[in-house]
Amino acid sequence: MDRLKKDRGVYACAFLLPFLIVSIICIKNQVYPFGENCILHIDMYHQYEPFFTELMDKLKNGGSLLYSFRIGLGSDFVSLFAYYLASPFNWLSVCIPKGYVIEFMTVLILIKTGLCGLTFVIYQKKHYGLVSYAGVIFAGFYALSGYMAAYYWNIMWLDCLVLAPLVVAGLERLVKKKDAGLYCISLAISILSNFYISIMLCIFLVLYAMILLAEETENIRQKVQVFFRFALYSLLAGGMGAVLIFPEIAILSYSGSSGVSFPDTVEWYFDLISMLARHCNNVTVYTGQEHWPNLYCGAAVFLCLVLYLCNRKISWKKKLHRVLLIVFFWLSFSNNMLDFIWHGMHFPDSLPGREVYLYVFLLVTMAYEVYVLKEGNTRFHIVLGVIVTAAFLGVSAYVADTGQVAVRSLLLTGAFTFFYGIFMIVQKSSDQERKLFASYMLGTLAILELFMNYDTTGISTVSRTDYTKNWESVQTLLEQVDAMDAEPFYRVEENERLTKNDAAIYGYSSSTIFSSLMNIGVSRYYRSLGMEGGKNFYSYSGATPLTSAMLSVKYLISKSPYLESPLRTLVAQDGINYIYKNAYTLPLGFMLDTDFEYRCALVQGMAVRNLNRFAKNLGATEDMLVPFDGIVDAGDEKTTVTAAEDGYLYATYTDTSVTNITVKNGERTQKFNKCDHGYILDLGWCQAGDVVEITNTNKVSEFKVAVYSLNMDALQTAYQTLNAQTYTVDTFEDTKITGHITVEKAGDLILSIPNEAGFRVSVDGKETECQTFMNSMIKIPLEEGTHEVTLQYMTPGLKMGAAVSISCLFLFILLCIWYQKREKEVL
Repeated sequence: MDRLKKDRGVYACAFLLPFLIVSIICIKNQVYPFGENCILHIDMYHQYEPFFTELMDKLKNGGSLLYSFRIGLGSDFVSLFAYYLASPFNWLSVCIPKGYVIEFMTVLILIKTGLCGLTFVIYQKKHYGLVSYAGVIFAGFYALSGYMAAYYWNIMWLDCLVLAPLVVAGLERLVKKKDAGLYCISLAISILSNFYISIMLCIFLVLYAMILLAEETENIRQKVQVFFRFALYSLLAGGMGAVLIFPEIAILSYSGSSGVSFPDTVEWYFDLISMLARHCNNVTVYTGQEHWPNLYCGAAVFLCLVLYLCNRKISWKKKLHRVLLIVFFWLSFSNNMLDFIWHGMHFPDSLPGREVYLYVFLLVTMAYEVYVLKEGNTRFHIVLGVIVTAAFLGVSAYVADTGQVAVRSLLLTGAFTFFYGIFMIVQKSSDQERKLFASYMLGTLAILELFMNYDTTGISTVSRTDYTKNWESVQTLLEQVDAMDAEPFYRVEENERLTKNDAAIYGYSSSTIFSSLMNIGVSRYYRSLGMEGGKNFYSYSGATPLTSAMLSVKYLISKSPYLESPLRTLVAQDGINYIYKNAYTLPLGFMLDTDFEYRCALVQGMAVRNLNRFAKNLGATEDMLVPFDGIVDAGDEKTTVTAAEDGYLYATYTDTSVTNITVKNGERTQKFNKCDHGYILDLGWCQAGDVVEITNTNKVSEFKVAVYSLNMDALQTAYQTLNAQTYTVDTFEDTKITGHITVEKAGDLILSIPNEAGFRVSVDGKETECQTFMNSMIKIPLEEGTHEVTLQYMTPGLKMGAAVSISCLFLFILLCIWYQKREKEVL
């Protein structure tokens, strides 16, 4: 009973230590409700908060979990759920008020950080048969490593970090005791929670299984049996995740990450010393594109590594296997080919070294084994470890990349290592009071180090007030617009958006997205027409009235009260935000001639030419965007445009190194960001005599701008052609749209919805194969006459994946029953 109480106490401390450290740091950084900040950082700011909000809304209000029109032009929601939202914890969001999504995610991060400590101690129990309060400290280094400090905000990854110790414990149990339950179930949950980070876990499991086969099995027959069990239960775990993996694969095939292009040549990113120096305390975490891994897991890592190698109670066979695995990790961090393999046959777009959490797990486990078998080390070993660490830090001071590791980090690491060494030597004393004192001091020093490092390198904050200040205003105005507009479907866009996923926050249909699952064909289509697009985003920025109409964008949200013009009228405002109605807008679908694509022949990098070809192929006799006829005074950093007559102006620029551009016309100021993406600038409506100043805030010299006037006659002609035959939406749901259209001339119905597997189109009750317009949108050939057109959506691969998952789960249960029955018969 006493042992059970002690174990429970250790488990509680293992959870509470990292949980409380991060909580205290949050309070110190004035995170709400202890201040006006929040921990939204990078993708947590731009993606997770909007996607969590969309999931919460669907769970509470009964929306479809298969598809969403609030994420881009339309997105499969199952694959997005699998990539960003599949953690079992997220279902608790149904209990959270919408205004507290940020706090819900914050609490989840705190809980998952604590759970990392707990599961690491559970691994200790499974591996060594005992737990201790000293083990809580080692669990803290796993839970608060440099990897966690860098990626704590990547909430979708954290479940895999929580589960990794259980999966490894399960693998060891499978090999040693033929019990596959823990391994198969924990691995399946990990794959379901986040298949991508689980890829790295699976690679590690193969390597670790080879080590266990060498260490725990004696003959070839036994090795084959163990390997067969490992392969079987690994496949069953993967099969249980098929319900999400199959849809993920299907939708990823449309993204910018599709395809495998193995590197042709070997490349080494950095030298070994510079990389290993990132083990030091207080090293700034790295999330950029230069591949630097976040390796910190305690200042005493090199000291413990020396002690591990010198420990007389650890076999050299065991040492050799783990040292080889560590060296393989080192090579993986620096070598492009191994890096490519670890990341699922793909180079990550920033956020490097995503497999580091497994390396940290391995190192901290080895360090804990040094503690468990501390009698196998002498004072001389400790002194040697301190000397080796000091020598490495000395070399690092001269060799390491100082941009990555500062001298103060080297000194701080040396100081911590020195005191660790001193107290470890004292712990070797025969005097029990001295030993106890040294143990307390080691624990206190470690906790102090954990807090100092995480306080410096983890938990970045932004203003919660700034993030949420427009929520109530925009949603109130959107409700007013919705009450005025009886159409079942239209899209809304923003001038000054918070994120590219604002539509999920505010609950409107949009034409903008930032997601790794984004359809790359749509992005290329946008860019060809002068709009913003990239590998994992496309945006309404750069839209002209023609492209806006083709995307069915009916309303524009802005903070500016000066946007009324012949192109749009003000329909709702509260003095904070303003909603304008576009004069040129189209329903969800419109007709084009069958040979329209061939006649237009879009060329990337020639947006104005492409737009003019669009207009002319829609009946315009003149260009829609014509070179500006007024006065243009081009300076090095600022261009001044003086309007000779009333008109709407646009501009392009050649230097895409510029990230921010400001356009000022009297009291009206527009700020354009992400200009390095190269999109058309909307200068707005200008009256004769207006002076427009275009300034690049980066102060790039020789900043060249080309200004264009909008030819209203050409626009009107093109719009009338499109508006002559349009698709009227009768009923609209996320997964089913019904409508009708009268076709006067046979051609193609173009729907502003990305064409992806999963859509089933029926024309007059007969299923029709849909095609793809401009490698992006749905295209449906139609003959003359009135037609009923219905679209239905089912996530591709979902049914097959569910069948595979259920089958694998059923087979796993049968195998468990069979093995239990067999064991009883043997007994």
